[in-house]
Amino acid sequence: MLVISRFENKIKLKPQVEEDLWHLEKIIKPGDFVSASTHRKFVSPSEKQERKRVYIKLRVEKVEFHKGFQKLRVLGVIVEGKPEEYVQVGEHHSIDVGLNDEIKVEKERWLKVDLDRIKEAEESVNQQKLGVLVMDEREAELFAVKVFGIDSLGKVNLRGAGKYSDEKNKEKDYQEVTKLLNNLKANKIVLAGSGFEKDNFFNYLKDKQQGLSKKVVVVNVSNPGKRGVYELIEKDALSKIVKQNRLIEETKLIEEFVKKVMKQEAVYGLKEVEEAVDYGAVEKLLVLDNFLFDDSKREEIEKLISKAEKTGAEVKIISHENEASEKLK
Repeated sequence: MLVISRFENKIKLKPQVEEDLWHLEKIIKPGDFVSASTHRKFVSPSEKQERKRVYIKLRVEKVEFHKGFQKLRVLGVIVEGKPEEYVQVGEHHSIDVGLNDEIKVEKERWLKVDLDRIKEAEESVNQQKLGVLVMDEREAELFAVKVFGIDSLGKVNLRGAGKYSDEKNKEKDYQEVTKLLNNLKANKIVLAGSGFEKDNFFNYLKDKQQGLSKKVVVVNVSNPGKRGVYELIEKDALSKIVKQNRLIEETKLIEEFVKKVMKQEAVYGLKEVEEAVDYGAVEKLLVLDNFLFDDSKREEIEKLISKAEKTGAEVKIISHENEASEKLK
């Protein structure tokens, strides 16, 4: 994320990678104001429908991140705009924000947790891209570990592996898997599995793809597929390879929280947490982002967050996209 300017309660931003759009979905909330260039349909005097480029300011009602399409849609009511002849104040409109589009976000009051998220997005531009290949005798599946979740990027059924291995088919299988890895263009790749197939494939990479093999770290896991990736996170294997990944950090925080609940060293529920914050007894406050999207709860939760920040508590917003968040929920 590129921060273009800051003035009073307005911050002008430019998302540079897909993760920035996801961050913006968490930052922009109903009641905020968003300004950007967009297009509006306009009927000319000759009754011909045209699209005119305008600059408008919306009072936000809803924000949608379209994962995979690199698009953020901000929906709301127009409060300002120019040229005035093409803008109808009070009408509903949407602004589509893509990569490298500039957007100005205005809030009545910025929470520290939102400012921290912008800083995180600024610093993550050069963050290492992490891929995890989970492999056994039957299949190999490649995952990208992103801040908003774990995405499957493809699967290869291994015909030439196992008890009745066939060298010709194995070569074809390994070529397909290698193609997946090269398309990912990751800085680091974790090759994980429970048997010997991952080791066989790693030896193949060292022989055929030396440059790619230097990015690979081999790790044992007992679970297949996506469960194997979460096993790596829970074992703290991934954080040793890639520093600063929000998904990994959130998952570790949830695991820490669950253990502390069992030891009666943590509380949950709005009333109990408010009491702990009032006593200044909170070290870390975890908040599911769904609460901040809910109009009936948002104001109360934001007040709680502000109070916790003033006591020096570390506030972490947990993404509902993270499968581990179900434990917290």
